[in-house]
Amino acid sequence: MDQIQESEVINAIKTKLPPCCLRIFKNKVILVGTYDLEKSTGYRSGSLDAFTMNLEPLCSYNTYGAILDLKLSPFDDTLICTAHSTGNIMLWRIIYEEDSEHGIEKVEISEIANLQLFDEDVLIASCHFSPLDSKQLVVTNTVGEAAVIDIRRQAAQFTASALEQTYSRLDKIDYQVQGGTQKVIHVEPEPLLKTHDLECWTAEIGSLQPFQDVLFTGGDDSTIMAHDLRSKELVWNNNRIHEAGVVGIKCSQPSFRNNRPTSIITGSYDDNIRLLDLRMMGESIFPGKNVPVVSKLEYNLGGGVWRFVEPPTEISSPSRDDTDRLLVCCMYDGAKVVTMDEKSDEYFQVQHYLKKGHNSMCYGGDWSNSLTATCSFYDKSLQTWTV
Repeated sequence: MDQIQESEVINAIKTKLPPCCLRIFKNKVILVGTYDLEKSTGYRSGSLDAFTMNLEPLCSYNTYGAILDLKLSPFDDTLICTAHSTGNIMLWRIIYEEDSEHGIEKVEISEIANLQLFDEDVLIASCHFSPLDSKQLVVTNTVGEAAVIDIRRQAAQFTASALEQTYSRLDKIDYQVQGGTQKVIHVEPEPLLKTHDLECWTAEIGSLQPFQDVLFTGGDDSTIMAHDLRSKELVWNNNRIHEAGVVGIKCSQPSFRNNRPTSIITGSYDDNIRLLDLRMMGESIFPGKNVPVVSKLEYNLGGGVWRFVEPPTEISSPSRDDTDRLLVCCMYDGAKVVTMDEKSDEYFQVQHYLKKGHNSMCYGGDWSNSLTATCSFYDKSLQTWTV
């Protein structure tokens, strides 16, 4: 790290509420989910905020539950899912007007549906659109569960606008939460049969064979699990690899590590990023509990490895050389761009990093064609920087 020059900040602002997650929409708009705790009541609230790439505010929508995660559908990126601290997820549609000369001119975000999945005191820690099935969404929560829901709900086609029409016809009920009444659609998620002993922080659905029907989950119990999405059964787990909670998982994809379809990347509170080789061992891919992986590589990043974000397809590197890259949110040590180079003796290498301006937990990040955006929590910092 000493020989790597810290990246330069392009723009930086303070957000109104602590930012917890972010995504970049069409290389034009930065979407930020926030999380605020009212100490006197214990209520958690938040907001979904939109900014230009210059960090100028576009719009903001208050939410009665804090936002822990934020994702865009790979099938229609105008569909947003937010995961909340009150047992619910919210689906949103982003509507924008674009000027060829000035870029995004106008942004509006409309609520499609508020889906109550769990009790109000359960925090939904993460949400994940399937890369292969447009209707499938996976959520994880703080009581150790992972569950699958069908978000299409008999819509004629899968678009944000079609979902908006479908959900507008469904009955909503009054739900008592945090001292108030909210309109929600009650949904029974389909749980995975094996739960984590502590918080289930993250999940990842495979997209390349042989993992196209596998859901990986990571928990505060230092355990990584693999579940069969068809049967919902546990097919493999291991609690001896990571020395603290598993909070980041990244599977191979067509544009990311496509030459290593049977290995995954993990991140942990123990500050390490790891490559785990899960090639077939015996008659089934994942035979049983605490079966060791075929091989393991690890590298200490100096901060809890909270989340991974692969680069946009148009700037990902496998088409140009043998390196892949990830943006890594490293909690109390800022954010880093890490390369994975098959030809190097050091498989993991830090290429860029930013610590300045992120003095507290760096939980959220994403990158566009031209810049990277990251946020840190307690200092309410949102920044863009060079890569």
